[in-house]
Amino acid sequence: MDKTLDESLVGHVLDGRYRVDSLIARGGMATVYLATDRRLDRVVALKVMHPELARHDEFVSRFIREAKTAAKLTHPNIVAVFDQSADGGHVYLVMEFVDGQTLRELLTDRGRLTPREALEILGPVLSALGAAHRAGMVHRDVKPENVLIAGSGSYAHAVKVADFGLARSAAAGATVSLAGMIVGTASYLAPEQVKSGVCDARSDVYSAGIVLYELLTGDKPFVADSPIQVAYRHVHDQVPAPSASVPGLDPALDALVTRATAKDPDDRPADANRFHAELTRAFGNLPDAALDFGALPEESDPDNTATAEFGALTDRRTTSATRVMPVPEATRAVPPPPPLPTNPTRIQRATMRSGPPVKQVFKPRTSPNQPRELVPADQPWRPRRGHYALAVIVVLCLILGVAAWWVTSGQFRSMPSVIRQTQDAALAELNRDGLHPGVDLAYDDTVPAGMVIGSSPDPAGKVRKGGSVRITVSRGPKPVPVPEQGGRTPDAATTALRAAGFQVAIAPDQVFSDTVETGSVVSVSPHDAQPGALVTLTLSKGPQTFPVPDVTGLPEDQAIAALAAQGFDNVKVNKWFFGNTVHSQQPEAGAYARHKDPVSLDESPLS
Repeated sequence: MDKTLDESLVGHVLDGRYRVDSLIARGGMATVYLATDRRLDRVVALKVMHPELARHDEFVSRFIREAKTAAKLTHPNIVAVFDQSADGGHVYLVMEFVDGQTLRELLTDRGRLTPREALEILGPVLSALGAAHRAGMVHRDVKPENVLIAGSGSYAHAVKVADFGLARSAAAGATVSLAGMIVGTASYLAPEQVKSGVCDARSDVYSAGIVLYELLTGDKPFVADSPIQVAYRHVHDQVPAPSASVPGLDPALDALVTRATAKDPDDRPADANRFHAELTRAFGNLPDAALDFGALPEESDPDNTATAEFGALTDRRTTSATRVMPVPEATRAVPPPPPLPTNPTRIQRATMRSGPPVKQVFKPRTSPNQPRELVPADQPWRPRRGHYALAVIVVLCLILGVAAWWVTSGQFRSMPSVIRQTQDAALAELNRDGLHPGVDLAYDDTVPAGMVIGSSPDPAGKVRKGGSVRITVSRGPKPVPVPEQGGRTPDAATTALRAAGFQVAIAPDQVFSDTVETGSVVSVSPHDAQPGALVTLTLSKGPQTFPVPDVTGLPEDQAIAALAAQGFDNVKVNKWFFGNTVHSQQPEAGAYARHKDPVSLDESPLS
């Protein structure tokens, strides 16, 4: 590609709004520029489709339609799409600018990552893809070039997936081909994409599994002389386990890659959300030694070369660019690629390293004049340390062989994946499969109540036929304390509770209160609630009052006893010099007062 052509837009202003400042990266389908949105005064990334593709009306219309759909995706791990337009034959997208590097650049710099880093990076990627899958979108070009990592912050917030502008709505049609061509990147294409151009959420899962393999090993699983040969290998060959290339990786990592890259889409997790759940559970079960396997001491980077400008596309490796390739007329009838030549190239030699390393033994040459150490004939034979090690290996092989026979002899089956299903649906599926499920409940801040968040065994494991399994069902977010609002007005309390994330209702019945004035809040119910839950305010109707009995005409002692019987025990008596009969009272008879209010009695003089 002519670089001068890519830089020809630098300095131009598209649609009178976007000033093109510099070239960021070039790819097989588009060129990405750093630009400034002069209207909002912000830095953006401008992806401009190559002119030869922009001449296809069908491709441009699909590009525009899908960009509008992708712009509706809102997720912290998705590069936001701000705008889409065309100016002077330049069809372009305006996207969020991420100041950092691509995952491809990180891999090129590091070679391979530790399992902990690989899972921490792939987790946000699957979270982003899961949001797209829930919205009915299929990315169809998942690869390290389309994963961006911001220069700072944890991976959970720094990782962003790009190129959703080229994603397809699942409702738009069954194929992803254009005029008999396949759109995608050969190294990450699912078998069904190569064979028929058909893809769905499980195709993205396959591509994510290939990315995980590459993160763990530093290499792609299939390498060949041409993208077509690579694509054929995805159809004909099984993706090897990562531990075959990097001995010592935990088997749980092999299981994740194997399940995600199954040839049959039905054998993969149904979407990125399911794969994310399996990955999360595997991460939680792996010990630190397995997660940090292969970690090296941190090396200084004085020139900060590991941090580069964001580039959604790159031509660093020819097989990593998004390509448009012809669909084979009869893929199933095409034989596998021809065998590699006798003198393989460097790339071919890398391909042949997929199996475990072979230890070569060289017989040293001895000089005829070199004295040899002789062992006396009468010295008894003694077992060496290597003999003990060999015996241990033989015993372990026997144990593993028996275990493998037991697992594969029909006693066990794959654990059905019921993650993200409702409790009733999951129990029904497990019962249909002849299993005996039990239910555990756990709080979860992201999964709605009643949905399955985990299982034992996990979806990548095995379960005995007719055996017992357990599923963990979300109880929703953990309840949090509801702020107290006693004594506040209803409006003030409602504003405060809504700001805290709760919904608010007023109780229809008010209660008496000696301490809270009429119409103000007495209490909030419940005291602890899940975020977004409904809380109820109970209002005061003031202190409770009672009718004061008539005690006029009674002697003092009888009047005091009558008032006490009605709950009025705060009595003051105003005596005349010779009086002992109540002449008048305050409050008057029949008036309402609180029990603690004073009652004043005036006695009349003797007649």
